[in-house]
Amino acid sequence: MAKERIYETDDGVRIAPLSALDDFEVAEGYPDIRGWRVASADGEEVGKVRDLLIDVDQMRTRYLEVRLTKQLAAAPGDRDVLVPIGTAQFVEGKDVVRVPLTAERFGLLPLYERGRLTRTHELEVRRHFSLGEATAAAATGAAAGGATASTTRGFYDDDGYDDRRFFGKRRTRAEEEIAARRVDAERADAERVDAERLRAERAAAERAAAERSVAERTTADRDLRTRDDEIRVPVEREDAVMLKRGEDGRDEIIIRRPKGDAGRRI
Repeated sequence: MAKERIYETDDGVRIAPLSALDDFEVAEGYPDIRGWRVASADGEEVGKVRDLLIDVDQMRTRYLEVRLTKQLAAAPGDRDVLVPIGTAQFVEGKDVVRVPLTAERFGLLPLYERGRLTRTHELEVRRHFSLGEATAAAATGAAAGGATASTTRGFYDDDGYDDRRFFGKRRTRAEEEIAARRVDAERADAERVDAERLRAERAAAERAAAERSVAERTTADRDLRTRDDEIRVPVEREDAVMLKRGEDGRDEIIIRRPKGDAGRRI
């Protein structure tokens, strides 16, 4: 552990950037969000996660250190601000962290100077994130003076500093793999069901077409029955059948039906 990079708040709480702690690392199964983009509540990109501030004694993450975009910084040089870890959220499926402030409000956060963290600075950060009751309690404790590390430890007893709200929503790598396999299996089942449905629909269409063809042939057979040596056409009792000799040697049989019926010539 690089002790020279660890610093204490006014009440003795030891805080250090994760990048300065040689024997600290992000827990197995959770992403290292350093370098991830930070989005405001109104969807604007406001910066990137530069580092995490760790409560060394409690082994808990307390803040995201965010490097503001040049547009939001609106000043020469780099500007960093702090975001209480429990107020931020993952954006699922993207390397993005969302904070519950508009871009305009985000730009009003007090600037953070690495290597120094005062309780006054933390109270100002909390004011922006509306951590009301805890802020009031912390302010009362600070005003009373003479606070010890054990009594002021309650400053972080607020959901806004609970890193489990942030990291706890993330599944471990093993859980992600299991979930991915489950999604793949469900997709394969859905594709199989769809394929079976399409095959059934295609088979039904083919059966219907075959039945229509048989029906059409049956109807045609009622009207015209043929054999190799003859053609038979059914006629009604009222029909008149005549033979017409053709001058070209081709004769015709004419069936005349009563008025109102359609005649057919064969």
